[in-house]
Amino acid sequence: MWRVMGQPPTIPRPAVTRLATYLYVLRSFSARGTVVASSVELATAAGVNPSILRKDLSYVGASGVRGVGYDVSRLTARIKLALHTDHTNMVALAGAGRLGHALISHAGFGRGFKVAALFDTDPAVIGTRFTDDLVVVPLSEVGATCAGLAEGIDFGVIATGDDDAQAACDAFTASGIRQLLNVTPVHLSVESDVVVRQVDLALELQVLGFQAYAVHSSAARNRIVPTTESNQAMGEEAVTA
Repeated sequence: MWRVMGQPPTIPRPAVTRLATYLYVLRSFSARGTVVASSVELATAAGVNPSILRKDLSYVGASGVRGVGYDVSRLTARIKLALHTDHTNMVALAGAGRLGHALISHAGFGRGFKVAALFDTDPAVIGTRFTDDLVVVPLSEVGATCAGLAEGIDFGVIATGDDDAQAACDAFTASGIRQLLNVTPVHLSVESDVVVRQVDLALELQVLGFQAYAVHSSAARNRIVPTTESNQAMGEEAVTA
């Protein structure tokens, strides 16, 4: 359970994840020029039940107008404040490969997050300038690089090859970073005060695959299949006819 600064309710961890989804939905609504959205519209776009959405929004002190809905801009501001994305968090990223490039280019980075340092072990990419102020640095220089950043590092993201994941983790934690996002399938060994959020893309695809199979299986089971007695009756009718 997380205590949100300035908000009396305690937000359960699953609700925090859903609030991040609502924020994404609200931004898409705003981009389309939507000023007010109903709980049903928001819930449908987020893929949740409207009652769950209303419960989640109560944690950030948001209440819609009955028969009208929620003010999109105000609700966005409330959720940003609750999730602490109303200011920029500095991120150190280990892994300058395709996945690392995708993470930097993803819309999520730039919405409260900025990659301030980029590391890798591949000599072919070390020294490569990704942006005007972002150059790939050797993974071995994590400590010195992070210590030299005036703004400091809030989070570390590990998007390396499997063999380098633990080394990246150790380098980040040794430099004082205690919040890590791991997008490799490697189980990281960390100290008790280090928070690791694991995002295994292959695992997520497996879950989707299972859900798709479950949906198809359920649909197949719900098909109306004549019983044996019905088949016999139909056969008798056919003979009689």
